[in-house]
Amino acid sequence: MPRRNLPLLFATALAVFAGTIAIHAQGTGQAPPTDPSPAQEERARTLAKGKEIFAAAGCVNCHNASGDKPLKTGPPLNQRGLSTEDIASAVSGRLKSKTEDERRAVTLYIASLMKPKDSEEKAAAKP
Repeated sequence: MPRRNLPLLFATALAVFAGTIAIHAQGTGQAPPTDPSPAQEERARTLAKGKEIFAAAGCVNCHNASGDKPLKTGPPLNQRGLSTEDIASAVSGRLKSKTEDERRAVTLYIASLMKPKDSEEKAAAKP
């Protein structure tokens, strides 16, 4: 066998090996862990609390529960691409009677509604 064919043979063998590993990895049937971590549980509780306060404070009247209701003053809340700081500032101004933890929960909930901007989606799609 000529030496110049050795790199081609090696590359082919490597590709077959990698493909075999990928096929077997897909078929392992391993499910993600079903028990959420304490941090995930805390985040879920905080989001639920934020959603509840968002509804009770009447925010849903203008924004809907998912923040997708078009507004007379501009695009729906979930399409505004607001930073967490912007959201926290607005929440603090509108929910002055709430505790800091309650305002933080509403801020987290609203931030979870935000759709990524087109540029963020494109950047996330690039490998």
